[in-house]
Amino acid sequence: MPSVTVALSESVDAVLKQTAASHGRSVESVVNTALSQYLAWKDYSGPKSAIRIGNIELDAVRRLVRKDSVLVRLTPTEFDLLHYLMLHAGLAMAHARILGAVWGLEYGGELEYLRTYIRRLRIKLEDDPAEPKYLLTDACYGYRFVDATVDSKGGAHLKP
Repeated sequence: MPSVTVALSESVDAVLKQTAASHGRSVESVVNTALSQYLAWKDYSGPKSAIRIGNIELDAVRRLVRKDSVLVRLTPTEFDLLHYLMLHAGLAMAHARILGAVWGLEYGGELEYLRTYIRRLRIKLEDDPAEPKYLLTDACYGYRFVDATVDSKGGAHLKP
């Protein structure tokens, strides 16, 4: 990874030093790991097949989303957010983690961006945006995309 110099606020610097010390690592190592994970996700080509959960299908290679086999128009950011959540379906994802993965590390505290995009995705994908089945809120923590389970007969069921 190329060398980069970054100016940090005292509070961020203190958190990095505390995190590094608690794991017996250097600050540089912690930052390099975080950046590598972020860049790996951004370059992640994903599975070659589409992700299907319920009646939502996301084709990462073609950057297409369908609901009930009907194409849904998403902005690039809406697509990236939905892709990230569907890749981690069933897992509660913290606000800061989603913001960092989709918008970049510098957006970790911009909750209103995330709320706005989740609201827009719900309008486009949910039958009733006020009672979402897919894009679920984990209060005071973050969001998750519903998990789908497959029963012994091959039928898929949504599992909140």
